[in-house]
Amino acid sequence: MWKLLVGMAVWGLLQWGGGGLTLRIPSADVSFRYLVEYTGGARRHDRLPMLVALHGNGDTAENFQATALNEVSLPARLILVRGPRQYGGGQAWPRDGEEFSRYAPALHEAVTLLAAEYPTAGKPVLLGFSGGGRMAYYQAAAHGETYAHVFPVSGRLSGDLLDTPIVAAGVEVHAYHGRRDAVVPVTGGRRAVELLREGGVRISLVEFDGGHLGIFGPMKPVITEALEARLREQARH
Repeated sequence: MWKLLVGMAVWGLLQWGGGGLTLRIPSADVSFRYLVEYTGGARRHDRLPMLVALHGNGDTAENFQATALNEVSLPARLILVRGPRQYGGGQAWPRDGEEFSRYAPALHEAVTLLAAEYPTAGKPVLLGFSGGGRMAYYQAAAHGETYAHVFPVSGRLSGDLLDTPIVAAGVEVHAYHGRRDAVVPVTGGRRAVELLREGGVRISLVEFDGGHLGIFGPMKPVITEALEARLREQARH
């Protein structure tokens, strides 16, 4: 019954907008625009693992899917969330503590609603790149109970952006960062990993010999394979 009620509530908050859907979060007075894509021949009404993807700052959800996630072949539901701020020719994620305090809990609420609205197997898997990677780290630290796995790629997180205690709630975090990253230095990723590890979160860091855009090049097959392995786990639930 509660799933039906949640579904009805979400239905009232979903609206078709240009290039996708809009999900309004009344508790935070914010909205998120997002796209839904299906991989591996999956269809809308199938019960599927859910992959939530957060693009980098200045990118678009469409381009991120086409260039970073286009090799995902496992049947899954891909939710591509657009950053809430305009930046260059695309969108961006919050950068300071005040914006994080507003948008990070709202994103958590949005993912919770979406996982209830669509027929979802297991818990969502979250991937974020660069600015989206910082949000992914935050979600793992503050809302780990919602996600099965979180993949922050080329991101960072500092303690001053965390306005809530770290919750070690079973989520597994798989971080990736290039040692020659000139946009977000690898030291930022290392500090984020250490911050979460100190809070009791299960987290690993893969450092690769490349720069900021490794997810679009040499690391794409590696990250895709890791994502599919975790999505396959959730498909069995």
